[in-house]
Amino acid sequence: MKHLSAILIFSIISILNCAGPKQDDLSGLLLLLAGGGGPNSFHCGQTVANPVSVSFAVSNGNYVSESNVLAALGGDNCSAPNLTDNNNGTVTDSANKFIWTLCVMDGNTNSPHDFISSNCEAFNGDGSEASYDQSDASTVCSNLTFAGYSNWILPDAIQLHSLRSASSPYVLGAFGTANNSLGASQTAWSSTVINGTVETLGITPLYEATNVFRAWQPVTTGQTTVVCVVEY
Repeated sequence: MKHLSAILIFSIISILNCAGPKQDDLSGLLLLLAGGGGPNSFHCGQTVANPVSVSFAVSNGNYVSESNVLAALGGDNCSAPNLTDNNNGTVTDSANKFIWTLCVMDGNTNSPHDFISSNCEAFNGDGSEASYDQSDASTVCSNLTFAGYSNWILPDAIQLHSLRSASSPYVLGAFGTANNSLGASQTAWSSTVINGTVETLGITPLYEATNVFRAWQPVTTGQTTVVCVVEY
């Protein structure tokens, strides 16, 4: 089916190009739709717009089936990450073209905890790392200027799920080996919102042995931390 679609699109482009130079802009658009927009024109993540309608029953604080969440969001389309610790508080995933904050956000400064050699500064002990609700988490990422980037966003549930490991510490690379990163918090807010059969909920991926996703009311605080991502 993909091959047939590509043949159809390029056939249209050929016809349009015969019509003369006035069709150049439309031809370029069709090339982009065909996947010809360059190597970084697509980033993995949920393909169903928020709020995502789901048929399974879930309410505030419930754990949610991994397969149910991934299917509802359009399927897991991320490649196996190829992670590089940049030794500056960020981690690059060259497979999926992401740059992540290694350290979770400090609720007192609204910036990632300080990066010290290979580790993140210790959690405050006052719960400020988990002081964000889902809207706050999105805002703090979008307002962040860090490591030379100002286009940070709150990742969706599929993007965060790509960092999960099936074995301890249940999160990949530096996120599991650096002190006080996701291996310590074991959870992070995503930008994903579902409309369940009971209520509207935000999704938090988990980095632990048994459970993979958990649902919280978007206004919930005190339960999860925040990391941000740049798409490049």
